[in-house]
Amino acid sequence: MNIVNKKLNIKEFESYVNSFNFSPLNPSRIVLHHTWKPTTQEWQGQRSINGLKSFYEGKGWPAGPHLFIGEDGIWLFSPMNIVGVHAGEGNTKSIGIEVVGDYDNQVWTGKTKDNVLAVLKILKNKLNIKDNGIYFHRNFSTKSCPGNSITKEWVLKELNADPGLEKAIEEAQKVYDQALFDANKSANELSKAQASLALLKGRPIKKYIITTE
Repeated sequence: MNIVNKKLNIKEFESYVNSFNFSPLNPSRIVLHHTWKPTTQEWQGQRSINGLKSFYEGKGWPAGPHLFIGEDGIWLFSPMNIVGVHAGEGNTKSIGIEVVGDYDNQVWTGKTKDNVLAVLKILKNKLNIKDNGIYFHRNFSTKSCPGNSITKEWVLKELNADPGLEKAIEEAQKVYDQALFDANKSANELSKAQASLALLKGRPIKKYIITTE
């Protein structure tokens, strides 16, 4: 089995795709998977890629999935211009993407999520694949792959989110959290001062504390 065996970052992958000749496969859809095993904790980069290659060769497969995506980057596996082996009937005219990890009980996070979403956007743009051209392995089998926690609705929501709006929301949340912290801090200091004064005057203590409840 011949594999590309190269790890790229997002910018390198975009450059690679923009100059890549996808013929004769000419993919018109993308099929998402999860590795399940190895998990994100078990993934060892090049060593894992070598192990997967040997595993597929042991099954007599002429090829495997096209990409493996994890925290460490985007791994090019089977060339994206040949038919991969990854989803039975879903192999036809598709790019098979394996997301490193087990996503039956959690969604993609961290750099893995960033890498997967970037790859999807780059491939969709280059190959003119619409949202309905994104498939899951479970569309062609009884498996949960790419994981029970990964739904089409969630993937499309994340994929089509406005990065500017998301950033603005994130920054606004930080400002709000800091303002709330400062307000609570000031209120607590006021409460302490009032308590001291009340004790000196022999009056009941009334606290003024802002909470998030």
